[in-house]
Amino acid sequence: MREEALRPALAATRARKRAAARLRPGRVGGRSAFYLMAIVFAVFSLFPMAWILLSSFMPLADLTAQPLVYLPHPPTLDNYRFALQQAPFARYYLNSTVCSLTATFACLVLAGFAGYAIARLRFRGKQYVLVGILMASFFPPITQLIPLYNLMNKFNLLNTYWALIIPYTFHTLPMAIWLLSAYLRDIPRDLEEAAMVDGTSRLGAFWRVIVPISAPGFITAGIIVFVYDWNEFLFALTFEPNAAMRTIPVGIALYQGQFTYPWGTISAATALAVVPLVLIILIFQRRLITGLTAGAVK
Repeated sequence: MREEALRPALAATRARKRAAARLRPGRVGGRSAFYLMAIVFAVFSLFPMAWILLSSFMPLADLTAQPLVYLPHPPTLDNYRFALQQAPFARYYLNSTVCSLTATFACLVLAGFAGYAIARLRFRGKQYVLVGILMASFFPPITQLIPLYNLMNKFNLLNTYWALIIPYTFHTLPMAIWLLSAYLRDIPRDLEEAAMVDGTSRLGAFWRVIVPISAPGFITAGIIVFVYDWNEFLFALTFEPNAAMRTIPVGIALYQGQFTYPWGTISAATALAVVPLVLIILIFQRRLITGLTAGAVK
């Protein structure tokens, strides 16, 4: 009875001690420094996008004014109208969407099988395979440009979607394999073993048990791969010389005029190009964070 009577007092004492520990000068200073650094990093990261968005609503006089004008007055939608009228922007959107989605899907399928094999199967040379996959991602795209161009030209794939889908898939494959293998390694083996005891094959256990459970990992890898494919410029510029097959980055880069750069039109087109990426991040934000932090804490 005495212990039960003293329990609220002991709980209150512990709470006061925790509150006092949180208010220590060193801890408060460290937390303030952390928040200050986070704010500076956020401002530094978001300012270019905010400036592009503001510039997309500025008339030409504000964009070329001295001193610099920070806010459009009055705001105008002419830049968006010019961006949609001066080039087949809808076609650019279609090309980027088809190439990016197809390449992302193919990359996830291949990376899922490869990551599962690395995470679950025991075979000789597994570490060498991982090192080889990692080394494959070190080569910059410019070193692969001429060989890939010769292959595309030989098989008559230039000015087709396959000219971008194939290099996009295999260029992002090493990164996706590393992400998925690390995520799948943390999933208990008991789940798939139980499914295999019930008569399911290893492939069936992978598709019916492992893939649904590892959805955050696949979504994280898919978003990273899709963003890379959506923003890729070098391959799209080289393998798609036909204007009707251009992707959004190439189309925006070629908005320039003969003597001037239409900064307002370029800013409007850039703002439109970022919309799908922002929507994807907002929709899958929670799963993205789960996939990125998986395996961080044992």
